[in-house]
Amino acid sequence: MKRAALFLKFFLIILTTNTFALTRGINLPMRSPSGNISAELFPKDGRLFYSIKADGKPVIDQSEMGIVIDGVAYGTKITSLNGLKKGTIYSKSGDKRKGYNFYSFSVFEASRSYTIEFRLSNEGAAFRYIFTGTADQRVMKELTCFRLPESRVWFFERKNSWKLKSYAGLWIQTPIDSLPIISNQGPVQGKPLLFELPGKKYAMLTEAALYNYSGMRFKALGNRTLQADFTETGGFSVSGDITTPWRVLLYASNLNDLVNNTMINDLNPEPDPHLYADTKYIKPGRSVWSWITRTANYMEPEEEMKFITAAAELNFEYTLLDEGWETKWADKWTQLRDICTFAGTKNVGVWVWKNSKGLRDATTRDRFLDSVKNTGAVGIKTDFMDSEAKELVDFEIGFLKACAKRKLMVNFHGCHPPTGESKTYPNEMTREGIRGMELNIMNEPIPAWHNAALPFTRLVLGHGDYTPGLFYNKANTTNTHQLALFYLLNSPFQCLAENPIKLLADDKFKPIIPLLKTLPVTWDETIVLPGSSIAEVAAFAKRKGDKWYIVAINGTTEKKEINLKPYFLTKSKKYKETTITDARVGDGFLKTESTISRIDFKKIVIGPNAGVVIEIRPFK
Repeated sequence: MKRAALFLKFFLIILTTNTFALTRGINLPMRSPSGNISAELFPKDGRLFYSIKADGKPVIDQSEMGIVIDGVAYGTKITSLNGLKKGTIYSKSGDKRKGYNFYSFSVFEASRSYTIEFRLSNEGAAFRYIFTGTADQRVMKELTCFRLPESRVWFFERKNSWKLKSYAGLWIQTPIDSLPIISNQGPVQGKPLLFELPGKKYAMLTEAALYNYSGMRFKALGNRTLQADFTETGGFSVSGDITTPWRVLLYASNLNDLVNNTMINDLNPEPDPHLYADTKYIKPGRSVWSWITRTANYMEPEEEMKFITAAAELNFEYTLLDEGWETKWADKWTQLRDICTFAGTKNVGVWVWKNSKGLRDATTRDRFLDSVKNTGAVGIKTDFMDSEAKELVDFEIGFLKACAKRKLMVNFHGCHPPTGESKTYPNEMTREGIRGMELNIMNEPIPAWHNAALPFTRLVLGHGDYTPGLFYNKANTTNTHQLALFYLLNSPFQCLAENPIKLLADDKFKPIIPLLKTLPVTWDETIVLPGSSIAEVAAFAKRKGDKWYIVAINGTTEKKEINLKPYFLTKSKKYKETTITDARVGDGFLKTESTISRIDFKKIVIGPNAGVVIEIRPFK
């Protein structure tokens, strides 16, 4: 695999075998390569505790560890604890900023031994539990706690039972002390939680490598303490070994470091070289979509072909056939094959939607996927898992594997947010677990401030299928705010919400059609610009190849200014910039062109709930 080869090319593993016996009052200090992150694991009165510091200050105060399996509470009656520093991974250049240290602890209690592993990078700390076994083991709960300093915490809220089913909540903040009572849905919050620490530092709690386990939530206990919590009130069974997901604390000194944190991805295994021996079918791209703007002609084959023609005119790679194609077409497989054939003449690939409830049985799933593959479709969007219980986590991983065997790409909807599984299963192109644009048609319009919070909260975890660009139903935002979302909200499968036929027919969109035709969906570099503030202003510089894009949205009802110093441009080189803002009069766009260089200074004014997009490309 290319990724594995690159990993071996740039990283060197140094193994050590230093063992430390731990007794009461003695602990093994753990540090990241540069020493900015440190952690301790120690017993106290037979119970197991840990703590984490960043830049010398506590981020996780002394907190309990442990897990209850088959009625036994491990971490409460420890008889011995031994620590082993297993090794360090550095870059070959010796740059400690690019590495991490990993440690292993052997714990003995209740006539059984188990392992706790820690990894410390300069971006945070993570740990997990490992219990070997051959029979089914029932995880009844975790005792794992996280005690934070005084801080403000960002969490998503939705005032109904869908909050922790779809993870489609609005991002808001509260003092950490009020977290147990702030939500009318109770004290349990979904991941991630972002904490604004004293000194304008940031910490994020989440998990990574969620496989063969239930997804973790956080129960607010009071006293600034959270405890690992699960969907299943009675616990869940694991066959054979139990390896929990990584319990992750990300740390950042600023918003740029937060957005560029790679720890979640790094904690996941490399792809199976046999399952992904051929990855040519995995192609990021842009898609049109008829569901959100559906009309009386929705899902009629002729209408979908018009969408495909519009996709081709926009240079988009895909179209998505959503709910209804199976029920509205009398001979669905023949019709789908005909549409895929037509799309092929336009160099457009076809994705299809399927309710996951009809795919839970593996035999039924495989028959369906074989039929989809035989029509020439390239991807599946599956929906309504509505849970991160182990059963549904297992379904998603099994679905990724089954699709990979057939060289199909995947988009998960109605699901929990990512934990880095797209590194291990790279045919996962995007997933929801985000409050996206479809809420605008459900009488729950998305406010501008939610959009301005997403890049610093949910999207730190990975890609999000927000489906931006609903220009004719944009709630309190503006047209350029909608345009900027394409660049701000990362998704290798980027799906346009608006009807592309209307976009191409309406003259007011002419200024942005060239941008849509060349819209990147993956990025080579991302910089959070000064002036950014969670839920107020999201201002980024993003590079694809030799092009830079300056994009910003205003989440407030007042004008905002950004002072741009384009230090990231190449010295002694002139660039052409195309700036898109909202028209001063009417509901259109204003397009201006000029030149810019590294030494230029630019003041950008963004109107209330508005946005700006600047494309910067070198003169040929």
